[in-house]
Amino acid sequence: MLHETKHLTAVRLVSTVLCMNEMTANYFREHLKAAVDEVVGDHGILRVIRRNGDDFVVLGADDWDAIAETLHLNQVSGLVDSIQDAALESLELGTKLEDLDW
Repeated sequence: MLHETKHLTAVRLVSTVLCMNEMTANYFREHLKAAVDEVVGDHGILRVIRRNGDDFVVLGADDWDAIAETLHLNQVSGLVDSIQDAALESLELGTKLEDLDW
């Protein structure tokens, strides 16, 4: 981990607690490759704090794709409730694969 990280902030996202490292924009600029390599390699999130401007967040493209897919699926009416209900069902109540008519 980069040694100049200020502190960790707990972020609640898609039922998983993630830790978001923070650093200043100047430090990020000076250590761009190492910071990006760490974020992508650890599947982490980095908040870059700007003195004169809005902060921004750095994360890997694969992680963003997973977040975007989750957000999209959460927009499907009733899907989350259906998945939660199915998770509570006993496996014995389900249909066996060989009984499905594909």
